[in-house]
Amino acid sequence: FQSIKGQPMKALAAAVLLVLVTGCGQGKAIFNVDIHSFMAGTGADTIPYLIAPASSGSVSTFSRVQLPPGFGSSVVDSVRITVGNANLMNSSGTGTVGFSIFFASDSAGTMTAASALNIPPTTVSGSNTVPVAITGDLSPAIYGLFASDTLWMRIAATGNNPGVTPVTGTGVLTALVIRVVLQDKIL
Repeated sequence: FQSIKGQPMKALAAAVLLVLVTGCGQGKAIFNVDIHSFMAGTGADTIPYLIAPASSGSVSTFSRVQLPPGFGSSVVDSVRITVGNANLMNSSGTGTVGFSIFFASDSAGTMTAASALNIPPTTVSGSNTVPVAITGDLSPAIYGLFASDTLWMRIAATGNNPGVTPVTGTGVLTALVIRVVLQDKIL
């Protein structure tokens, strides 16, 4: 390590980190977790949909999420999706597609968990790509899950087709960053 005015770089880095953490608010640490990076390339970021005429339906994708270690003794103050985007790449038909996001400690638990965030339905029609923003505060009921180092997420696409032509297409997640604010008990 090189030194600056007699201080080793390691000590300087620790001092800068302390200033940054205390600058986040009294006793709070903020982590931005790029959930999309866990899904990209695995197929979990893509949800094909086919909604039969005059009906509704839902399809899901699951993903395991690794969080930074040491969260176990922390208290989660808030969880928010700060950056979230998807493209609804519709192939045919006219209808609506919305999203719901679920979290649990295992993949099976996401099937019975209450929704942590709902994104209102977006109209799709013909051969067209429609961008959808996915942002908002997650339900406080799931905050405790973010105190562990692993959790599961399920994204469900729910569609409605009032017409006589099947609605077909693919929802593709392009970004998903979650901000987790913790009280200061990180190990």
